[in-house]
Amino acid sequence: MSIVDTAARTPHDPAETWELEYEESRENPYDRGIQEIYPHSPHRAEDIPSGAMKTLDESCRIEGLHQVFLLPRAARPTGREGHRAISPSSVLGIGTRAVGLWTGERERGVKVVIPLDRISAIEDVTILLYSRLSILSSAERLTIRFNTLARSSLRPVLLGLRERLAGPPLSLPQEEEQGRDLPVKWRRLIRTPFVRFREGAPVASRFTIVPRRSRDDVERGQLLVVNPYELVYMCDPLESSHNYGEDSFIVPRSRITRIRAMARYLEVASNGARFSLTMEPALREAAARWLA
Repeated sequence: MSIVDTAARTPHDPAETWELEYEESRENPYDRGIQEIYPHSPHRAEDIPSGAMKTLDESCRIEGLHQVFLLPRAARPTGREGHRAISPSSVLGIGTRAVGLWTGERERGVKVVIPLDRISAIEDVTILLYSRLSILSSAERLTIRFNTLARSSLRPVLLGLRERLAGPPLSLPQEEEQGRDLPVKWRRLIRTPFVRFREGAPVASRFTIVPRRSRDDVERGQLLVVNPYELVYMCDPLESSHNYGEDSFIVPRSRITRIRAMARYLEVASNGARFSLTMEPALREAAARWLA
């Protein structure tokens, strides 16, 4: 059983096993930084690197070009002082059988494949123009990084993936939704299908503000939502010195096998993986009460 500990998260964003070492001595025309990465669906099959569509279709069952995203080659910081990695040109496939990532280097081929029935959770982080999306299972993690401006092209297929993971609707706890007194940012977010799964769907929710822990810190919001299909936990990003973005963690309710409020975090077991989600006592106690 794998463990993802959000309490231990740092601003570091380490290199993936399939990424390349950055060579400072070479002239790198691809050294554009993470801000230049715009994943997009190809308009024609000919726009996809040779061999990528065939191998992704074999492993993921791709129904059309709308389920394929091209990510250009780019350099990015890993968070270690002065260290950078090269993300090679990649193709993400979100199919009806699996999610997979193909890269053209070091060797051409699919580097990560996670069947839909093994997915445990989705982590989605946005900080200004930086976005990071991770599909998590008990054995694998598939992560892409991209410019936030590209989110509109990814959103429909991600909602489609969540629908495939959801399972049948489950009953909601008999507690009122908390919404009218939320800060503007969170009041806007809680109305969206990203949180409700479907527009206008009922939810149970709790919100709190985490006080500053030092003079240089900022107050951070935490939002816990249970909709008929998912547990959705959102907070102001721990990796940013300011609250410009959101850190989201989404777990299909049908895949949750255990949930416990621990001393400093909420422990969620989902489809063979275990996650430790750092949240305030009122939220983790509500989650344990609602979903135990």
